[in-house]
Amino acid sequence: MRTEHPVALPKIKGDESFDSLIRKLVVYFTDAIESPHDFEELKRVIFSRNLRPLVKHLVHDIHHERIVSALLALRWHFFASEGEDDRGVNETRALACEIVAWRFVPHLTHQEAIEYLCSELPLPSSSGNSTTASGHLHNESHGADERSPLLPNGEESEAYMGNDQPDSTDTEVSDAGESFAATFAGLTALEIAAVAGAKKFLSEKPIQRVVNGIWKGDIVFWDQLSTHSVKQAQLYNRKKTDPFCRLKVPLYLKVFEIVFFAAFLAFYYAVLIPKQSEVISVPEIMLYIWIAAFAYNELGEFWDAGTIFYATDFWSSWDLAIIAIGIAFFVARIIGVAGHNDQATNAAFDILCVEALFLVPRICSLLSLHPYFGMLLPALKEMTKDFIKFLGLVAILYLGFDTTFTFLARGTYSFRDMNWLLVKVFFGSGYLDIVDEVTIPHPHLTA
Repeated sequence: MRTEHPVALPKIKGDESFDSLIRKLVVYFTDAIESPHDFEELKRVIFSRNLRPLVKHLVHDIHHERIVSALLALRWHFFASEGEDDRGVNETRALACEIVAWRFVPHLTHQEAIEYLCSELPLPSSSGNSTTASGHLHNESHGADERSPLLPNGEESEAYMGNDQPDSTDTEVSDAGESFAATFAGLTALEIAAVAGAKKFLSEKPIQRVVNGIWKGDIVFWDQLSTHSVKQAQLYNRKKTDPFCRLKVPLYLKVFEIVFFAAFLAFYYAVLIPKQSEVISVPEIMLYIWIAAFAYNELGEFWDAGTIFYATDFWSSWDLAIIAIGIAFFVARIIGVAGHNDQATNAAFDILCVEALFLVPRICSLLSLHPYFGMLLPALKEMTKDFIKFLGLVAILYLGFDTTFTFLARGTYSFRDMNWLLVKVFFGSGYLDIVDEVTIPHPHLTA
């Protein structure tokens, strides 16, 4: 078994820019990992030879609050470049970056861990922000607020995923640093870990302690709600912090979400059960207000998170479906009431019935806060992806059967009847027997 040779440790200064930091770490991991290894082999052999010296070097000699963000960003980059590498070396490098990150964080104090994990990367200078020599973010116009996008340059992120590997030439390494600075601008290390799928890093106790602190409100990002407030992670101080800032605590936001969805479901049943076709009732007006409020909140979440991070949420598609069905119900209902069209009114209530397919599971999604159901959610997400892929194969097979049986039954069954019969047979009508349904007269029997 081949082991990588020891490499020179990167010389990183405390005032190093994020671009320069990325370039030096890219060179180090490229030289340190030259052959593929599985995770256990990486921890036993390669870590003690090349990665542990790097961790000690970062702990004792380097004091840079962007180091964790840089390691996790490189983790994302190496995994994104995995398709260009047929040997699996980039996957090994990605795991190495994650191992170094999680071995480094436990050496920090709790206050240092908050700063390293929750400090946002500087925004591009074109937006009015600049980075000082110490690597801190200075706002020339105003500080980041709650509408600061999580991934403001989603298009650049997708474009960068197709770049060449950064170990080709010095020019590509330089371009990598500049692209990282633009792609991950405005994100914290925890957000980069979520985007990069660094589950092992996020599961470590020191990181979980920071995450739980943010969830419960022990760590806050705003000390007051005003236009001049600056977003900065800090421990909650009851005496100094504006009490209205507690409205932005994730735990309290989730409580408000539960109340909102409970009222949403109550108005839904209050409209659907009586089914007042002639007039628009008060519960129906409240339902429209709730749908509009839900759409506005979803638009705000999309604006804050950005395209890539918003798409990582499993329930985003359900929310969009709820909004689309609600809008379709509103349009059909207005057409029916304004034109005294009973057909449009009945269609509107039929559309509203479909809302339950998405609204009820969306309310039950709150069970994901429980550890047991929280573990099932990623499995459900992957099963849904595989099911959608499998449907493509089913559709191809169905098309072949449909073509064959439609021509065989020509003159006996119409195209519409044969298609409906095959839908019932092919997609699982348990009580249906194709022999009972398709009875072609035998010439001798008819004679």
